[in-house]
Amino acid sequence: MRKKYLDEESLFAHIWNAADGDGLWDGDATTLASAFKVSEGEADDLLGKLCDRGLIQRVGTATYVITRWPERNEPAEQELQWWEFTRLSK
Repeated sequence: MRKKYLDEESLFAHIWNAADGDGLWDGDATTLASAFKVSEGEADDLLGKLCDRGLIQRVGTATYVITRWPERNEPAEQELQWWEFTRLSK
C-alpha cells in the first residue's frame, strides 16, 4: 500500500472541501487515515494541531466545525478560501 504525504494544509483542505454548508465535517482520525493512507495516530496528531491553531473545533465524537466558516449572506468576493485561513493562522 502506497502512503500519501499528509501535512496540516492538506488535511485542512480535505476537511474544508468535505464540510457541509454550515462548515461541519463528519469525520475523525479514522476517516482521514483511510483517505490519506496514513496511520490513525498521525491523522489524530494533525487534527489536534489544527484544533490548537484555532482552525477547527471538535463538536462531537466524529464531528468538527471550521471555526471561521463564511456566512451564506456575505458577498462572494469577501469569502475566504481554505488556503487563506492557513496563512492567517500562522
